[in-house]
Amino acid sequence: MKHNYLFSRRLISIVLAVLWLATLANLVSAQPGVPGGRMEPGVLRIKITEPLARQLESATVTRTPGNVLMTGIRSLDLVNEQYKVTSLRRIFRDGGKFEARHRRHGLHLWYEITLDKTALLPAALEAYRGVIGVQHAEPSFKKAIIGSDRQDFGPRRIDVSAISAARASGVTLPGPSNDPLLDRQWHYNNTGQAAGTPGLDIALFRAWGLTTGTPNVVVAVTDGGAQVDHPDLAANMWVNTGEIPGNHIDDDNNGYVDDINGYGFGDDTGEIAPSDHGTHTSGTIAAVTNNGIGVAGVAGGSGTGDGVRIMSCAAFGATNQTGFELTYVYGADNGAVISQNSWGYTNPGAVEQVVLDAIDYFIAEAGKDENGNQTGPMNGGIVIFAAGNDNTDAQWYPGFYEPTLAVSGLTNKDTKAWYSNFGTWVDIASPGGETFFANDPQGVLSTVSNNGYAFFQGTSMASPCIRYCRSARFSARRAWLYTHHAASAPDTTCNRCQWS
Repeated sequence: MKHNYLFSRRLISIVLAVLWLATLANLVSAQPGVPGGRMEPGVLRIKITEPLARQLESATVTRTPGNVLMTGIRSLDLVNEQYKVTSLRRIFRDGGKFEARHRRHGLHLWYEITLDKTALLPAALEAYRGVIGVQHAEPSFKKAIIGSDRQDFGPRRIDVSAISAARASGVTLPGPSNDPLLDRQWHYNNTGQAAGTPGLDIALFRAWGLTTGTPNVVVAVTDGGAQVDHPDLAANMWVNTGEIPGNHIDDDNNGYVDDINGYGFGDDTGEIAPSDHGTHTSGTIAAVTNNGIGVAGVAGGSGTGDGVRIMSCAAFGATNQTGFELTYVYGADNGAVISQNSWGYTNPGAVEQVVLDAIDYFIAEAGKDENGNQTGPMNGGIVIFAAGNDNTDAQWYPGFYEPTLAVSGLTNKDTKAWYSNFGTWVDIASPGGETFFANDPQGVLSTVSNNGYAFFQGTSMASPCIRYCRSARFSARRAWLYTHHAASAPDTTCNRCQWS
């Protein structure tokens, strides 16, 4: 069971302590027989044994007159023929210099199978489980950006033309930044805006007195794509210096072509399609602070592009959504030490072992080179998920998974947001707001696509502050131990994560 974490003033102490440490570190419809319900038609995944993997890697693939893929491995081919399989491929592509590490974690054992879309997946899964050398078989469950199906969650755009210039020049940190929309970011400094309760915030100005973020902390954002050239975000985007833009070559041998600021996993391209949601969560983390325009990010630096770096991992693309498990392996291999996630399955109880294996890889290997030497600010990574917006205590993966940190949402009055999931599996609560409450914008203000700014509400908005707290740590393990002991200390006045 996951440990219970508390918000309110205790979160403030965690923020300050973490920032101080940073300075030291510089399915179609549901089919019966499969838990979780909605599955992608015509797709399943298998994890195989090492002997079968060796056979497949050396197999000569042929096709029948009906285009069924045949491997020469009899027990596998019998099932392939039964379900009219047209594709069998490794899920995790060759890792280049990280391939040996991938193999140590068993990532090369995962394969995706494309079969007849009319096939009954429960029957197909059972058939593949009976193949010699298949350890595990599972469907691909449908996924969604948390809250994306709810128009009332946002975005509620503001008129960019009405944004005035910075209210002061020469403002230095610590203290308030000179971003003209800072006063509307109540989650940083709640003075009673939108009828909120003064003082119920994350005390960010105090934290900025210790550090405003450092460029060696890279946050991989698995979401829709961030607008990488947004004027209030571009300076803090991660840049892959080993890649030459636009030459259609994998210059750094990491398995991805033209991945300059991350990768468009959904569309399988280095060109990242900007989305409102992905740009919003990225902006809360690292919109350029104290640059005299727009909003401030939690860890957006001091105005010179010296904030934490955003690596956009767009599993939700312009035309497709896929590659979720790949984002964690990519992030760890390319320098990210924190993984921010605002996605989930469309039904409680749905879970994919391939995703959990990839999350475990990120937690174990982030911040290290291919030889296991620490090269980043943390020795291992941390994976944070929005808890979800269904107002239930059901088992919503991947946030329910024990090694992750799940974040629920609070209002500007320090009460549970009406939509937020809850329960003992939720680790901590943070401001998520209620954007459309009484026509008064009480949501979270951040960047959105088309150079814009908007309010959103949701646990997706709550988790960016928590993400940076964890990313600033110099040790993922120490971060978990610290927050566990600090936040689970006896407190009879605040229990924000077990609402009913």
